[in-house]
Amino acid sequence: MAAYIAALVTFSECARRLAVDRHLPSALSRDYLTVGLLLASASLVAGAPATMRWSDQHTGVQHVAYLIHCILTMLAMVCMAGFLRTVTMTTVRVRTTVALFAGCAGVLGGLYVLFGTADPQFGVTGRHPASLAFTLIYLGFMITWIVAFIRGAWRISRGADSEVRFGIFLAALGMGVGLVGLVWKALVLLETLVVPDAPIRNSAFTLLAEALGAVLFAAGSGFAAAARRVDESKDQARAEAIKLLWERLRPVWSQSELYTGEDDLDFRRQVVQVFDTCLTLRSYVDPTLEPTIATVITQRRLGARRGARVTAAAKLRIALAAFESGSHVATSGQNADPAPQPTLLAADEQSELGWIAEVARAWTDNAVNDIVQRACASMDPGRCHR
Repeated sequence: MAAYIAALVTFSECARRLAVDRHLPSALSRDYLTVGLLLASASLVAGAPATMRWSDQHTGVQHVAYLIHCILTMLAMVCMAGFLRTVTMTTVRVRTTVALFAGCAGVLGGLYVLFGTADPQFGVTGRHPASLAFTLIYLGFMITWIVAFIRGAWRISRGADSEVRFGIFLAALGMGVGLVGLVWKALVLLETLVVPDAPIRNSAFTLLAEALGAVLFAAGSGFAAAARRVDESKDQARAEAIKLLWERLRPVWSQSELYTGEDDLDFRRQVVQVFDTCLTLRSYVDPTLEPTIATVITQRRLGARRGARVTAAAKLRIALAAFESGSHVATSGQNADPAPQPTLLAADEQSELGWIAEVARAWTDNAVNDIVQRACASMDPGRCHR
């Protein structure tokens, strides 16, 4: 039952990836991972005790389901090796991995055809040389690639965000649990080889470890994909907010020759123009705004972060109005920079972009509207028309 449940979970993750990513262009790493999940699901079904009993009874060929289970599991690891190659640029080439798999699978198939149908304990003990060779080849291949995957996952996690890193950790943990099951099987094999009279142990623990490992791996894959999707959604929303601010500042960058029509869709250029525009508006920021801003922030009990973005947005709006009216206000060190600490020598680009987006969203904030209205009430109407 555990194998079937794990197979269902793994297949569900595979189906989710196909359904959610169907509109995206094909990516080799994603394709490798999806096929690997599908193969892992099929291998769990083939390796379940009920499936093997059914196969032995209805096909008349002993242990054929076990052979299919081993081949599919090894093929799933080939896909994982391909995934690692595409995302970490490991030195092992996919063609080499495929050739190694083909050689091992050919030997396993040959051993099964010659001895598998006649040995009741084929693949379970090391008492028969053919069974011993079959299991050693399978375990050697699997353990090698699981260790390689865990090392590759560690490389991937070092450059990932914390949410994605957790998903990678779950996937690597799943591989680690599967590795424990394979090591246990190797120890059982060694016991039957060294102690001829040792009782034959049931291999259910290995299958249970593989099932649990597959569930953890699928959970890690789903969590990492969800985290990336959330990040992509945030990035898209941030880009849309910055573009809206860029459009609102059009009178400045168009009149200041900071814009050429061919850059209309270049987001990087838009960001640069927003910063340049804020620098241009420095001389239009009225230093007498500070008491009004402080009063509104205090009355509305705004937190430090919201207060900072409300301040920046209000200054930009009033400075933009002054620019459009042709006014020029002498400043006393105040500015309309989008970042709250523009004098830092080392700046985090993502943090700066996030701050610009926050200022863009605060453009129509009620507190900003209040500041603009109070400021305009005490200014020349020609200088404050929006």
